[in-house]
Amino acid sequence: MSRAMRARGVLSAVAAIVVLLSCDAASARQGAVWVAPPTGDRDGLALLARIHHAYVSVPAVTVSGRSGTLLFHWTLVLRSGVGIAEEFVAQEASKTTLLVAARGGPTFAREPGSPCWRALRSSDPQALDNLGLPFPDQPAMEVRAPQTTSTGALLPIVIDREPGRFSVDHSFQVRLITVNAGGRRILEHVTVPRLVPKFARPEPRC
Repeated sequence: MSRAMRARGVLSAVAAIVVLLSCDAASARQGAVWVAPPTGDRDGLALLARIHHAYVSVPAVTVSGRSGTLLFHWTLVLRSGVGIAEEFVAQEASKTTLLVAARGGPTFAREPGSPCWRALRSSDPQALDNLGLPFPDQPAMEVRAPQTTSTGALLPIVIDREPGRFSVDHSFQVRLITVNAGGRRILEHVTVPRLVPKFARPEPRC
């Protein structure tokens, strides 16, 4: 699911909408299940390969956006372009939800008002499930034919029958992720932090 939809489900008990970042890949993160690589248009896959290469030496990416009154951002730590740890923060009014995960382990959630961190099952819709994959890949991702723009390229994608796209600059890094969910268009801005931020420590545990 998109991080925005994940957050809105966490904070407002709205049913989760599977859009961009969703699939039970917890066992895949532990090496038990092989996750098939993206499929689709040949030129789109060639562009995706160049995007992968652009992140080989990048230590982390941060993605931020808004969905209505909900503000969210998530940071993905990379090793050779592959996600190894992630933190997701969602804020709506005075409520804040935190999710953290490391490759090979569960996602821990700290809900608004809770004094402790809860370990999520891999099947939980809040569980972070894109670790162990090259950025910006997602499980079961299909790519379509890319489009050239004055600033780089657009790479249309489909996840679980929901459309989206990556806006890519001339260095082949993603600058914007566009998500369409429930009739709403959500923009997620991608940046490379100068330093890898320290994640919240999931303690004490519930």
